[in-house]
Amino acid sequence: MSAWQGRFTCEHTAGATVVTSKSIGGDRPAEGLVSTNDLIQQQNNFPSLKTTKLQVDTSRKVYVRRNYINSFKQSEMTSSQKNTMTYFFRNLQAGTMIHYRLQACVLLLFFILSPTLFSDVYRIKKGDTLLIAVIGQPEYTHSVQVREDGKFNYFGGEFDVAGATVTKANHLIREFLVRDNHVSNPVIMVSLVSQENGVFVGGAVKTPGRYTISPETDIDLYRAIALAGGMAENADRQGVQLIRTDTSQKVETYDLSTNRPYRDIRVDINDLVYIMPLAVVEVQGQVQNPGKFFVRGNIGIRQALARASGPDREADLTAVVKISESGKLSEFNLPEQFWKSPPSGTELPSLSDGDVLYVPNVFKVEPIYVTGYVRAPGAQRVRGPLTIARALALAGGFEASANREKVLIHRRDGTTIETPFTFNPTEGEARQMLLYPGDILEIKKKFQVNWGLISTFAYIVISGVGIIIQLTK
Repeated sequence: MSAWQGRFTCEHTAGATVVTSKSIGGDRPAEGLVSTNDLIQQQNNFPSLKTTKLQVDTSRKVYVRRNYINSFKQSEMTSSQKNTMTYFFRNLQAGTMIHYRLQACVLLLFFILSPTLFSDVYRIKKGDTLLIAVIGQPEYTHSVQVREDGKFNYFGGEFDVAGATVTKANHLIREFLVRDNHVSNPVIMVSLVSQENGVFVGGAVKTPGRYTISPETDIDLYRAIALAGGMAENADRQGVQLIRTDTSQKVETYDLSTNRPYRDIRVDINDLVYIMPLAVVEVQGQVQNPGKFFVRGNIGIRQALARASGPDREADLTAVVKISESGKLSEFNLPEQFWKSPPSGTELPSLSDGDVLYVPNVFKVEPIYVTGYVRAPGAQRVRGPLTIARALALAGGFEASANREKVLIHRRDGTTIETPFTFNPTEGEARQMLLYPGDILEIKKKFQVNWGLISTFAYIVISGVGIIIQLTK
């Protein structure tokens, strides 16, 4: 009995007809969904299906297993390629619809995110309100509105900002304040006063920017900073400024150090929170704890050395180098007791943000070598030129068999000098030429009589003479 010679039964469920087949395979529940017209078309195409006495209610939907339809096509459609193509294009059409829907979802997501993606390149237009805040100079903090001609006035200066970015406006205002001697080194923050409700958090925070909040939200200063990711590593916790954008435009400064108790400081809509960044100076070279240090404002060279725990035993304080942020080099001579105040009129310059202080090594690259008959021959690291007596003292002194009268000096240029070694105890120094880094001091062995060899030779001679005398008798 073929797969289609079994008995079909129909069960009506919720306005639909479930079709099952009593065949060799047993009852197989419905799997796919086709219309009633499709099932009738299958009955018309396949006589074996017509003989099953299947009663179909054309006013209801019919559920049919897709594998039955596939079996129809495998057993009966070998001569009907038209139905096969119809089935193929129907599935192809469904896949095309899914593809179009995915494209529509991508485009919709792009348009939703586009305001966020392109918010950094916002162009100022007429009618915009800008808040200009000069940190540390509250008298220069003002709100201005861009006129119809794209310009605004600020402390006697006129600025054309139509089509410019907020960063460009910040640069123009900073140049104006410096050029007209209003503020020497201003820290300016220009922000667009949006109609949306939010707060702006800038300065030494991890993610500065504007954060939208609802008018019903009760937000304090700590939470506003948390919205920006928290304070950065160089944040000055004692210099947290809250700039009010109401009619007063008051600038409030708070100390949020970790050892301070919690303070309930309310932040209003459109207020600005600015955390002053600390200056970063670096101390490198021959110091106890090299690295970067965060300071408030400027710091003196002596104080910077103290922050680095002072110089180590190989430091050369006579040639300390300051490297400014612009790359300019300056050399200074510090005393061994660097922490003491210098004489009047010789005050050292200070280090500012981005400067580097370098303490070089006192020893030269090429040492002085002492070889020959000394107790500790080898390379000697020295501060500079030194006498032969000091070089011998570093090498442990003469050995017993050393020639103490003359020494050899091999210069870096290849020349060799033999010089007498004399020492004047009253002066404490040897009256002789100096050794320079790269020179070699060689100590020869002094001439000594080998009495053992002489006695052996004399014994041989005497014995030989005695033998000769005995032979002649």
